[in-house]
Amino acid sequence: MKKPGAMILAAGNSSRMNFPKPLLQWQDQTLLEYQINQLTMLPFSEIIVVLGHEAEAILNKVSIGDPRVTFLNCQTYREGLSSSLKFGLEYAADKHDAVLLMLVDLPLIQLKTIKQVFEAGVTLLNGVCEPFAIQPQYENQKGHPVFIGHFQGLNWSGLDGDIGAKPLIGQLKNRECIDTNDIGVIFDIDTPQDYEKALSIYTRRTGNPKN
Repeated sequence: MKKPGAMILAAGNSSRMNFPKPLLQWQDQTLLEYQINQLTMLPFSEIIVVLGHEAEAILNKVSIGDPRVTFLNCQTYREGLSSSLKFGLEYAADKHDAVLLMLVDLPLIQLKTIKQVFEAGVTLLNGVCEPFAIQPQYENQKGHPVFIGHFQGLNWSGLDGDIGAKPLIGQLKNRECIDTNDIGVIFDIDTPQDYEKALSIYTRRTGNPKN
């Protein structure tokens, strides 16, 4: 039986940040290292990281010891988020029955939320055969991470631009949303102002100093 994998999409050109978002500092490590380390706390068989923009520079500065982590370099990342999503799914299709999709620029997602989505997804994965999705939401706004099970039955060839997984999830008859009080599921970092606000929220929530 194939086991669920996780996938972090980190290929974008960070145009509004003017700095590679995976290399932003977050709790004494890079943002990408933080996100990977969050996922290593759960029993994924593989953690796939899809890079693109500044991939070589990112690999030179990111240090991860977990053997489950696989880095992929998407050469078509300039075509938008959907291109790196398709690239990752094509790689994962022969290896995993399900993937948990994460975006590198949502670091405020709490580990308990990731765990809740993962456990709900695994439970459903063992009970149904058709494609499905489990997605958290905050104040009725759907967010990340998204657990997509039996995704090989979906058609992702038509995904285009920066719209990401929304059309893919829209194909599903079996889709569940989990209510959370976690603003992190919808709070992404696109600009320096977003970054400072995210650091402030994290500090208030945890009591830990910025960075």
